[in-house]
Amino acid sequence: MRQVKGKASSGPSRGAKAPARKAGARKSDTGRKTPILLRRPVLGLTLGLVLVVGVIGVFAGGHVAHAIGRAEAAVVSPFTEAGFAVRDVTITGEEHTRKEAAAAAIAVPKGESIFVVNPDEARARLLMLPWVADAEVRRHFPDKVSVHLIEKRPFALWRNGNALLAVERSGAVITKVEDENDLGRLPLIIGNGAPEAAAPIVDAIAGQKAVQARLAAIARVAERRWDLLLSGGVTVRLPETGWERQLSELEKLIVEKGVLERDIESIDLRYPDNYVFRLRNGDSRPVPRERRA
Repeated sequence: MRQVKGKASSGPSRGAKAPARKAGARKSDTGRKTPILLRRPVLGLTLGLVLVVGVIGVFAGGHVAHAIGRAEAAVVSPFTEAGFAVRDVTITGEEHTRKEAAAAAIAVPKGESIFVVNPDEARARLLMLPWVADAEVRRHFPDKVSVHLIEKRPFALWRNGNALLAVERSGAVITKVEDENDLGRLPLIIGNGAPEAAAPIVDAIAGQKAVQARLAAIARVAERRWDLLLSGGVTVRLPETGWERQLSELEKLIVEKGVLERDIESIDLRYPDNYVFRLRNGDSRPVPRERRA
């Protein structure tokens, strides 16, 4: 029994050292396989920073853009030499737009490869010009580009402070105008809110020939009603509502009564029972309206 116990006790003591050596070996192997960047994080961070700065430098320095540009030139050059260079750029539909401005917006110099021309991009640039409502840009192979402009239609001139602006029928501003005669004979409107509200009264005045012939300007008052400024310095005050009928009354006063041949400064048509005439000497004279059956 003693011998058996002795052997049993001596076995484990010798075997205990062997596992210790294996564990040490595994630990040593693990240490040898650990990546150097993990064991030295500062070095890894430094290398990563250098790489990022290098990439940024390449793009910021334009090296990539220059390389792409050289590649495009290498691709396009054979086609240009083969007869696909732009020789002619035609522009039609321009009335108020200068051809020089349209050509600059298209940005297609003669001799440029027709494959470089992007019609959508050229159209987008043309739409930035003040008079251009729409545009069509086409390539005609091998060497032509055509542009057709559709321009905005001026409806009236708006005096806004010291500025004179061309406006569309909707009231949208087109661009600044230097002189009233630059766009022919257009109605002149004055006052805040005038462009958006002008279309109905401009249309109505067109049907009253005597009024239209003497019209100098249409002034918006407090964004609620209109005054007509006639030649000779006569002001006609229209009511806020029912002004269409008063235009017809004014036409009759001019044609049948000859009121503008008198020394009148203003005609007030806002009262239902009377016309009120203000003379240049300061007197005001109400005149009863004719009763209609």
